[in-house]
Amino acid sequence: MATKRVESLIAEIRALSETERQELAHEVLPDLLTTRAGLEEIDRSLQTLSDKELDAVIERARRRAASLGDEAIAVIIDEAVRAVRAQSRS
Repeated sequence: MATKRVESLIAEIRALSETERQELAHEVLPDLLTTRAGLEEIDRSLQTLSDKELDAVIERARRRAASLGDEAIAVIIDEAVRAVRAQSRS
């Protein structure tokens, strides 16, 4: 359940203009997405995608990381999964 402070922040965010929300997302999402809850939400979101949609996400990620080989990408994913598992055990 959200605390009063979180509920207040949610209300403030929802009241922002689209431009302000875009700016806020650009500045804050990287920090939020690397939390355990953020990574879990990413995982939940990925599970709702069709195979075609998931393939498109993977292909987009590959294009963005074109300089990395498949092995390097696999290592990065493996490290991320291990980090999430270690955090959830804590």
